[in-house]
Amino acid sequence: MKNYDAIILGAGIAGATTAFFLTQKGYRVLVLEKERISSGNSQVAGAFLSPKMSKPSPYKTYLNDAFLFSVTFYKTYFPSLFKQCGLLKLPLNEQDTVRLQSYEASMDIAWEKRGKDYFFPEAGLIEPQLLIKALLEGIEVKEHTKPETIAYHDRWQVDDVTATHLIIATGSSDLPLDIPYLRRKNIGGYRYDTQFEGMQHITHNIHRECSFSCYHDDKVIIGASYLPSDTDLTKAAYHDSDRLLEKAATLHPLKDAKILKRYSGYRSCTFDYFPAVGKVVDAKMTLTQYPHIKKGSRVPASSYIHHPNLYLHTALASRGFVFAPFNAM
Repeated sequence: MKNYDAIILGAGIAGATTAFFLTQKGYRVLVLEKERISSGNSQVAGAFLSPKMSKPSPYKTYLNDAFLFSVTFYKTYFPSLFKQCGLLKLPLNEQDTVRLQSYEASMDIAWEKRGKDYFFPEAGLIEPQLLIKALLEGIEVKEHTKPETIAYHDRWQVDDVTATHLIIATGSSDLPLDIPYLRRKNIGGYRYDTQFEGMQHITHNIHRECSFSCYHDDKVIIGASYLPSDTDLTKAAYHDSDRLLEKAATLHPLKDAKILKRYSGYRSCTFDYFPAVGKVVDAKMTLTQYPHIKKGSRVPASSYIHHPNLYLHTALASRGFVFAPFNAM
């Protein structure tokens, strides 16, 4: 039976960044992927890297800290896969103009005012599938492998391999272990790789209702749709049911537009949009020890009972390429 320091379930951006940092620290890592590398939520992503513009909140602080860290990470380790072209954020209407103006005093990311619009020079986009493959270079990955048995006996055993640590980094709605307190929802979406006349003149990303990338590698990416979990996404992408092209045309003329490729899939997120990261609580043992939690009593997080060496890195929603390096570090 082969032994590792860590087994990671999932070879998307969450699993790949986790594997990268653990390997940097000298861990022997095995990544198991039920389909193929970057085949789930990560392949659908346009991989736009952008900060959050809003009133102060813990989520905004967390996201913008992750944004700054990830930009530095990509520039340091994968500069050829990161295009720092900046982002121009446009208000939806006059009411939205007033709302965005109210956020100016609390802006914590470099920005410039361009008329009514806001330009973030540090924003950009990443090459998703190439990045994930680069992160996993030299790391043992088994594709098309869905664990049949997962058990803990002094070490974690996943089928015929063992490890000290087990990290669940799958974006799938079906987790390989039961974690009853982790409530997630799926957001459906699709995006297009497009070509059209004049696309070479687009030098930065643009956002208003949808995201519209700078010209890069002979294409422009149009994405960021949010559809119910029961949507037939393949059909929605084919018929453009979320009107991505119509929305994009308000940002730049799409003369003689041609769709090169369609992507569709679901993103998993928590109900407060924070990623699910860290040690996994043993809910059964914790409730046995502190049954009054069910009645609303508070128990310090330090008192929770955790599964030994079991961790989560999931539910990154639409910010996976912003959150993942920060969480994994």
